[in-house]
Amino acid sequence: MKNQTFFYELYDKVVNKWKLVDLTAEIIHFILKLFICILLYYLFIKILKKLKPLIVRHYHTKIIDCSLKSFISSIFNIGLHAFMVMVCLLILGVKESSLIAFFGTLGIGIGLALKDNLSNVSGGVIILLFRTYKLGDEVSIADTEGFVHSIDIYSTNIRTYYGDIVAIPNGLIVSNKIVNYTKTPARRLVITIGISYDADIDLARKQIETLLKNNPLIIQDRKIYSYVSDYANSSINITLRAWVLNENYWQAYQDIQNELKKSLDSVKISIPYPQLDIFIKNTAQQTISIPKQEIKTE
Repeated sequence: MKNQTFFYELYDKVVNKWKLVDLTAEIIHFILKLFICILLYYLFIKILKKLKPLIVRHYHTKIIDCSLKSFISSIFNIGLHAFMVMVCLLILGVKESSLIAFFGTLGIGIGLALKDNLSNVSGGVIILLFRTYKLGDEVSIADTEGFVHSIDIYSTNIRTYYGDIVAIPNGLIVSNKIVNYTKTPARRLVITIGISYDADIDLARKQIETLLKNNPLIIQDRKIYSYVSDYANSSINITLRAWVLNENYWQAYQDIQNELKKSLDSVKISIPYPQLDIFIKNTAQQTISIPKQEIKTE
């Protein structure tokens, strides 16, 4: 019956010219509304591309630092695109109640599909609120060390010392230990070197400490010292400690490493290779006699 009613109404509208005119007018009206929606969406995207740098720059100077620019930009894009889709659907005649139900169902579906990624979004919000680090900071996160390259809605990109870009999910970041070296003005320099067991420990420590005191990048107001940290299998390990400014850390580290051996060689203190002493114990030879077995024949 429903199919008959449908075909009857279709036949009636096609045959009846007045109804055909109304149907044509409705189709043209829908096409015009669709064209208006496409035009509005296109103009909105064009305007958004021009206004977004100004808006981000405003919030950068007023509220947040530049490290979260990409994070705010991604949220801004998603929100405005969702808003324009909703406006277009309203123009096309979708009822508000149906639209609310649709977006509610869509939100639940997206939430279930992306439940593992929601922790990354919430992690990004935590980073935004507490400002654990910012763009350009030298950090150590989840066993990855380097400089913060960018912060997105899902991940933080770290540029390692080798130039690689490593993306770390924000959810993993907030649940791991974060070391921000840039937040403190000075950083401790720790280097360990092994000397021979035959070497003079006091002379070696004095030579190492003199090397540190003569380096202009070392902060001389803070304590410079060395100590025996380990009696290893092949060497006596001496650890030296000093303080440097964050921006001078790697240069000071390289300078000390380059000069350390030459400084010890100047006082004839050797850095031994790994070695192993083998003692062979001589034992008296023992003669084992095996008794002969008698063979009986019948």
